[in-house]
Amino acid sequence: MLPVLMQATKTARSTMAEWFNRYPPGYPWTVASDYCIGDGNKPNDVFSFVIIAPHDTADNICEYIAGTAPKDLKNTKDIPLGLVQYLTCKVPVTFSISFVLKREEALLRAHLDVENMLEFVPGAIAYLEHRLRQYPAERTVEFHEETVKRFKAFGRELASKNLNAKLARQMHLVAAASATVFNSLNLARQPKAIRWISDRDALIARHDAVIYDLTYVYYMLQAEMHAMGELEAGRTVPTTLADLGFEIPEQTGKHRYDEIIRLPDYLAGTLADLNSETMAMSRDKFDVVLNNVFVNSKTNWVVQLLSGEGRVTARSALFHGRD
Repeated sequence: MLPVLMQATKTARSTMAEWFNRYPPGYPWTVASDYCIGDGNKPNDVFSFVIIAPHDTADNICEYIAGTAPKDLKNTKDIPLGLVQYLTCKVPVTFSISFVLKREEALLRAHLDVENMLEFVPGAIAYLEHRLRQYPAERTVEFHEETVKRFKAFGRELASKNLNAKLARQMHLVAAASATVFNSLNLARQPKAIRWISDRDALIARHDAVIYDLTYVYYMLQAEMHAMGELEAGRTVPTTLADLGFEIPEQTGKHRYDEIIRLPDYLAGTLADLNSETMAMSRDKFDVVLNNVFVNSKTNWVVQLLSGEGRVTARSALFHGRD
């Protein structure tokens, strides 16, 4: 799935590199994500990521969004113009990639079966141990041991009779999607660091946020796969990868970056409601976001995921409207 996702985002990645060209390498960047998963009234499951350029401080961005969009999509009737303008600003400040699966795909159940997810755990631990031997300064022994502990707890759950397989698939899919976004940004702008701000969700909290460890493994594996392919084709790739930083959402109360999360919230909620066959939406507010953010936009991309015949396929899509 990892090379498939990188291939599917190839055009989006080149567009992103051109869009963010004004920002030199070595800057810290932010990625905010939100998810609309498991809503029986929606035709799609969606993972949305908004890449935010280092154009201002997080506090100032939060202040702006709080003023222009004080509510999330679920609790608002009218789409705030200021939020739409921020997501479609002609000055390069954001770029989004949303991953969409039809509900009938059941989170790629045919591909991500429990046996495969269980087998991945010892492989991930072996990979981390390999990197610890190669780069001892990169991951301290104490941090490594804590990571292994979380993976083993995840493995025990995967082997138990009380397994929530749906949640486990969500974790793998979000980790793979986020790794793809981070690697795309790394190739496009060579950032010094990437900070991931996720919405509060069960898939984030599980096993002391093991999803961040899973994402790190996917991030490194995908980067190595991509680099190997590029080198074999005679092309060069960046020699360094951005450091990943993970914001741990508070378990209760207000999310300290709740305003920033509203950016992907509006995207995920809209795409979850979209009937891709008829292009119909259940409410006018979703039409507003679709037509004013996604249609005729080269900076708000959609990646459709499908499974069949034992493999996963993916394709990027842009919505075009008539004048």
